[in-house]
Amino acid sequence: MIVEEKHLSDATLFIDFDLENDHELLDIVGLASAITNSPFITIALQHDGILHLKVRRGIDVEQVEAYSSLCAHALNQPGLTVVADTFKDKLYGNNLNVCGGPGIRFFAGMPLITAAGIPVGVLGVYDVIPKILDEHQALVLKILAGQAIKIIELKAGAEILRTKQKELEEQRQFNTDASIRLRSFFESSTNFHVLLGKSGEVIDFNKTAVGFIRTVHKAVLVRDDQFIKYLHPAFVSTFLKRYNEALEGKKSFEEGSTYYEDMGTIWWEAAFEAARNNDDEIIGVSYLIRNVTERKLKEQKIIEQNKSLLKIAHIQAHEFRAPLTSIMGLMGLIKDADYNAPREYLEMLGEAVYALDDKIKSIVADIDNMVVSPFVSHYD
Repeated sequence: MIVEEKHLSDATLFIDFDLENDHELLDIVGLASAITNSPFITIALQHDGILHLKVRRGIDVEQVEAYSSLCAHALNQPGLTVVADTFKDKLYGNNLNVCGGPGIRFFAGMPLITAAGIPVGVLGVYDVIPKILDEHQALVLKILAGQAIKIIELKAGAEILRTKQKELEEQRQFNTDASIRLRSFFESSTNFHVLLGKSGEVIDFNKTAVGFIRTVHKAVLVRDDQFIKYLHPAFVSTFLKRYNEALEGKKSFEEGSTYYEDMGTIWWEAAFEAARNNDDEIIGVSYLIRNVTERKLKEQKIIEQNKSLLKIAHIQAHEFRAPLTSIMGLMGLIKDADYNAPREYLEMLGEAVYALDDKIKSIVADIDNMVVSPFVSHYD
């Protein structure tokens, strides 16, 4: 099955395999030589116009161009090709390996056909003298060729299995490492974090969630439990609304406070977000709660301080304004009397009045700048 999936056209899968020193294939080459009494034997695989002589006897060449090889014709034949005298054969007589070079006079070739029915090579038998194969010899060559391709496919399948196994182990290790990193991040968070399924069941949670449930509810957080059983009754309806929004892909938030007998009032911010798988399908809801009690208490303290400062500012302003009103009224009377008092005295009085008014304005402005408006942070 593995070999078929690779579509073995042109022996693509086998070319890089070290078949030259394979004992089983060497035995097949030896048997072919012995049964035909021929000195030159090859198990050749064709790829991209090149004939790769993977297993050889009596031949030193490792590859040749397919078009010049005696095997090229035999590769596409349905059965055993036997040429008793190549010199006298019209198809083979002009081949350089016949009329020149090694002077091959006999050739027999059986195509190597994969289980998928694809010819990928040839079991070739050569001799420098003409000869005829009997039926027994021809049958053995066919059997040997069938055995050779089975061995090659088996070794290819085994190699693919080893490669797949290695990839699987690497992927498994990657997933393990990723899981460890994710769990480490998950557990190190000080926020309450729970992953819920599409039916409201608990899928996973961190240590903070376990500790909070144990302290507040005197219960043990358990996977597959309905999470709603761990909620404060006053929050159930709000929780269900936000949970269902998250299942629809909407990210939502809530904030508020809850009173617990053992812990007092806790201020919190809750985030609801859809949990998705690798195919971006929603598989549940990520529910995260931040304890913001300390921040809220500081905010309330600042608000109270602001109120106190405003109160002081108004008191001081009125305290300054009372004498100022008297002084300015006196100034009006003096002016109405056409400044009968010494002019120098009146000018000093005027400067004092305006200086007092500037001082009041400065104090009020400073107090206004000291006021810190309350704020509530939100998730982005």
